[in-house]
Amino acid sequence: MALEDDSQFRETPWHALGSTSEVFERLHTNLDGLTSGEAAERLQRFGPNALTPPKKPSFLAKLWGQLNNVLIFILLAAAVVVAGLREWIETGLIIGVVVINVIIGLAQEGKAEKAAEAIKAMLSSTATVIRDGGKRSSVDASELVPGDIVFVKSGDRLPADLRLVEVTNLQVQEAMLTGESVSISKNLIPVAEASGLGDRKCMAFSATTVSAGQGLGVVVATGDNAQIGQINKLVSQVESTKTNLIIQMEILGRWLATIVVLIALGAFLLAFLLAKEGFVHAFESAVAIAVAMIPEGLPALVTIVLALGTKKMADQKAIIRQLPCVETLGSLTVICSDKTGTLTKNEMTVVAVKTAGGLYKVSGVGYAPQGSFSLDGRELSADELAGVRAVLEGGVLCNDSALSEDGGAFTPNGAPTEVSLITAALKAGINLDSLKAAKPRVGSVPFESEHKFMATVHEYGGRRVLLVKGAPDRLLPMCSAQLRGDGAAEVEGAGLEGSAATAPLEEGMWVRAQEELSSQGLRVLALCRSAGFEREEARRAGSI
Repeated sequence: MALEDDSQFRETPWHALGSTSEVFERLHTNLDGLTSGEAAERLQRFGPNALTPPKKPSFLAKLWGQLNNVLIFILLAAAVVVAGLREWIETGLIIGVVVINVIIGLAQEGKAEKAAEAIKAMLSSTATVIRDGGKRSSVDASELVPGDIVFVKSGDRLPADLRLVEVTNLQVQEAMLTGESVSISKNLIPVAEASGLGDRKCMAFSATTVSAGQGLGVVVATGDNAQIGQINKLVSQVESTKTNLIIQMEILGRWLATIVVLIALGAFLLAFLLAKEGFVHAFESAVAIAVAMIPEGLPALVTIVLALGTKKMADQKAIIRQLPCVETLGSLTVICSDKTGTLTKNEMTVVAVKTAGGLYKVSGVGYAPQGSFSLDGRELSADELAGVRAVLEGGVLCNDSALSEDGGAFTPNGAPTEVSLITAALKAGINLDSLKAAKPRVGSVPFESEHKFMATVHEYGGRRVLLVKGAPDRLLPMCSAQLRGDGAAEVEGAGLEGSAATAPLEEGMWVRAQEELSSQGLRVLALCRSAGFEREEARRAGSI
């Protein structure tokens, strides 16, 4: 069966269609997928699932872009005149300045183009697709077509825009599209046609990443028609404008050219008419004065200074396409954005741990476990971190994310907040594998936005311990006690019922701590645990 015409198909609000059966009907597909013949036919019609590369300027166009400057024109004119006077050293110097200026500009633009092409790396290279009567296979992502049924799981990068038809605790990291730093829990509920990208929870978008769970979706948009393709189009259509520095340099060049010509003409007339010098000698004097007035080093100096600024920004992972933009960025005082995820790397870092014993500061940024803990400005040794480790053990065990290392590079897999807890635990010297082996998980309650916490149950020493991680305002009312201190004795004894290691909960103190940390722009999580209980007690109580 043929699909509707292309324009109507592309304008379909897939997130607003009432049911998956209606989606299948529009796409003429089903859960068994397309046949190989149908997929090949649609590939011819819609084209490969790839972004259209922007039109690149030719080398001559790039060269003209570097030469199209009033000061450069003045230098070239001076070089021609000086060469006519057989002043070869001066000619070589002027030409050298122009060449250096052009080479630096072309090199920087080439680096920026390579960085701009990095958006293509965001697209998945392969996809797990269901075709030919329900057979699951792995295909090149560029071969996906509208109507294909795609399976995704934790760690996968979405290969195309999908309308979801099955989800199992599916969470997707969409910071690159929406700026939302937390993973979005997906469902099958359609939303209003005017809903924003972040509210379309029945959709999964190309180039975003599955942080947890798994799901099944039908492809509704590929290549340039996907949301990432729309962004690529907008980037390609950005008009080039002159920066303030270029405008000022052009004004300086015009004034300089006018003044040089007037003074050189005046010098020629004075030498020829008043001093009665010969025409050739008077002309040579005028040219010498004109050349002396031209600041040959100015373009090179400006280019070198801007190049140094560009290198500094490149060291901070910021790529500048055109050198004069460095001056414009240097003039910025405030950058306003509605979502931090659009400007940052979307990496979370634990910077403080609050316990009954005090507020511990954590150094280090990113997911690499490099940093230390300090209390009241004093760096702590490993023997002084019993309380911190007790908190972070809960953060590691009550956690569905992971952090992997490959050649010194640390790659997160899961929610940024959970990965940051793993990094903090590694900084505190916790052996993750040994901890999980010693306290295996026997049950869990996944995080849901309705109750704002996640809970896990672990087996330890013949007893079971409940660990909970979530919003402080939800967990504090459930708590009745806190650690009396951060010493090893208190931490070890806290799991024993009626132990002197615990004290009544000081709820006011914890509420004030939460407010203080939140006022600093920090995301605050509460980590709690129950007193251990026997397996038989749990069975009688109907617990996990």
